[in-house]
Amino acid sequence: MSKVALITGNSKGLGKAITERLQSEDYIVPSISSQDYDLRDPKQIEKLISEQQQIDLVVNNLGNFVLKSIDDMDFDEWQDMLSTNLSAAWYLSKLALPQLRQSKGSIINIGFAGLESNIPSERIIAYQSCKAGLLTMTRGLAKTEAEYGVRVNMVSPGTMDNSVEHKAMDKIPMDRLASLDEVVDTVCFLIKSDYITGQNIEVAGGWGL
Repeated sequence: MSKVALITGNSKGLGKAITERLQSEDYIVPSISSQDYDLRDPKQIEKLISEQQQIDLVVNNLGNFVLKSIDDMDFDEWQDMLSTNLSAAWYLSKLALPQLRQSKGSIINIGFAGLESNIPSERIIAYQSCKAGLLTMTRGLAKTEAEYGVRVNMVSPGTMDNSVEHKAMDKIPMDRLASLDEVVDTVCFLIKSDYITGQNIEVAGGWGL
């Protein structure tokens, strides 16, 4: 029987690459377009969950990245950043957990390289704040859900070959960008590993060392 994966932000980039890989491995991956579901709204996620017969995997990949200092970011932009990068992942994880407990499935959250060093950068304070919250959520759920056999992990890419900015090459010891396939490989490794939970794996070529 095919497994079912809910992957947010799966219409492009990393989310699309994860979707295509899992579909090639016989996963069913429902389309979660922003036109059909507003994942910032718990009621919309309840609708999505009610339409699934089973859930084996959740990948919280949805995110919004804005380069602005606190002086330049307005309140609506902050709220959208928080809702998209953190609240949506919390809502989907919470509402999918009853089915994930039945299937002994897993949750993979997408972070970013350098998250654990927690070194602030002026123009991404909002983004860092949300992703730091997502890392705390990852480890907290890993601890509470272990008794149900549900694993929760994070994959944190560095600069990828499809990234908006490629200005971090001087920070990458391996002197090249990550491919989407390399990040997807790590996601799939965690999906298949029955005894790894609460971990954040960076795929960043040694970024920040």
